[in-house]
Amino acid sequence: MFGGKHNGGLAPLCSRKIKNLREKRQLTQKRLAALSGISESALRSYELGDRKPKKEVLERIAMALRVRPEYLSAPEFGSSMEFFYAMLENDELYGYTITEINGRPAITGGLMTVGMTFDGFLGDWNKMKKKLDAKEVHLRGIRGLEADLRPRHLDEHS
Repeated sequence: MFGGKHNGGLAPLCSRKIKNLREKRQLTQKRLAALSGISESALRSYELGDRKPKKEVLERIAMALRVRPEYLSAPEFGSSMEFFYAMLENDELYGYTITEINGRPAITGGLMTVGMTFDGFLGDWNKMKKKLDAKEVHLRGIRGLEADLRPRHLDEHS
């Protein structure tokens, strides 16, 4: 079991995101399964958290839902403290530092290993969140969405 309802816990974040996006896009399980090239029963098991989709399947589901696969497969943390420790333990790897700005602790970015700054990533994330909240993103085709989601910092280094 992947940790779904049969495990006595909440469905994993990935499962909830698939279901929430499917409902938001007003798709039935049957329709999303067809768009993703999988069976309806497989999609149902992913939404319930009984099974975890393989990477290739997750990519097809994400494409059908018009989101990046990373959105569906974001890491899950048991508590906020687990997230905080993961951030702090990876500062050297991803090149960000913890500093003080206006008397408050803040995370500032340096160069990440893929050439994008942490600050740039947060800026891109915020831009896309505003588009999602304004419901601008769902009006575009997949090609337009891919262009919007491509980190601008990668374009600068190409």
